Formats: sequence, structure tokens, C-alpha cells
Amino acid sequence: MNEITHPRGYGSIGRFSILLTALALAVAPAVHAQEEGSTVHHESAPESPAEHRESESGGEHESGPFKRHRIAFLTGNTIVPSGGENEDRIGTVVVPTIAIDYEYWLGRKLAIGWYNDFTLSTFVVETNREPEEDHGAQSDSSGGGTEVVEREPTFLTALVVIWEPVHRLAVYTGGGKEFETNEDFWVWKIGLEYSFPLPKDWDIAIGGAYDYKEVYDSFGVGISFGKRFGRPR
Repeated sequence: MNEITHPRGYGSIGRFSILLTALALAVAPAVHAQEEGSTVHHESAPESPAEHRESESGGEHESGPFKRHRIAFLTGNTIVPSGGENEDRIGTVVVPTIAIDYEYWLGRKLAIGWYNDFTLSTFVVETNREPEEDHGAQSDSSGGGTEVVEREPTFLTALVVIWEPVHRLAVYTGGGKEFETNEDFWVWKIGLEYSFPLPKDWDIAIGGAYDYKEVYDSFGVGISFGKRFGRPR
């Protein structure tokens, strides 16, 4: 059984990110329900047949102006199944992570995004390559023929395509690179996100992502606070 360990530097930042995520998960559905209830309460006239058909098909979300730009701040955690706090304790490591994302919506269902993730602590990871290769990082061959490397706080940037098949449920995929003091890795990212609207073009979103990297993989989960802006379209 894999042992869950905590990397150096987790401390108060990691606990705060978990607490903030849990709080947002508890509050967001209530805010969303309150907004929907307020909308229903203020309806003053019955729907026409055309409006009713539009409502049933989800068309109520397609009417009215929308803003093409969205920026979001995310707090969460990166989970590395083949990581640990040192070379002797390889199992699963949880690393506190923040992110800053920008999206440009081409329409109501399609967008392009620039996603930027920052891990906040040091950890080691067991890679899928041979230990005799010299990659300029601390390594160890005790992992059964695989190399164990130390990862300083990393910066991952990626360009993604975002598609919203269901209103407020978005899926995305794209490629980028993870930068680190010792060595950089190419990354392919895939994920999904569900958002809850807030007043004044703000929203709260929960989501998860899978990052396929050159020599190891990781998962990300978190909560984001977004803001739409720009001229209404």
C-alpha cells in the first residue's frame, strides 16, 4: 500500500489550500441555488411557447450578452502517485499548488486558454527512465531500475482548447512545459471544471486535471475564483 507523505514546505500553505477548497465546495452550491431561486421569484410573466422550448433545451443560457475574457485564480493540490518527501519513502505525495488562468471565449461553448500552475514545495519523484542517464538532477538507482529525481518548486504553463458541452461544465486539453531549476519536462494536460455563477460576473469553479509528463504523471484538484470582463458581446 502506498504511503501518503507530505513534502517539505507543505505546512500552513497546504492546510490553508485544503481548508479554502472545502469551504468553497460547501458554499458554492448554496450561492448557486440562491441565485436560481431569486431568478424564478422575479419572473413577472409566463414563458411563451418559443421561450419554453428554448428553456427546455438549455437555451436560456444562450440569450443575452456575454464577456469573452475570463481570468481565474486557483488554489489546490497536485497529487504525484510516484512521489515522496525523500528517496527512501516513495509512495504518493500531495503538493500545494496555485494557478493563474486566462481564457478567451470564441463563442459560448468554445475557448482557448493559457493555464499557469505553480507548485509550492520541494519533493522527489520516481521517473520511468534509467538511472545511469545524467540529467543534472539528484538521482538514485534504488527505485528498482528507475531514477529518482528531486523537484524544486515548479512552474507549468500550457495552452489549451476549452469546450463546454453542457452549460457550466467545461472540458479542456492542450500542451505545454513544466519548468524547474534542475530539468524541464514537456506536458500534455487534460481536465474538466464545473462553475457556479456569482454576482457581477464572478464565479467559483471546482475542477481536476491530469498532467502527462515526459517521465512522470500527476493529478491536480482545486477550486478557482474567476472573473469575466471585457465588452459584452
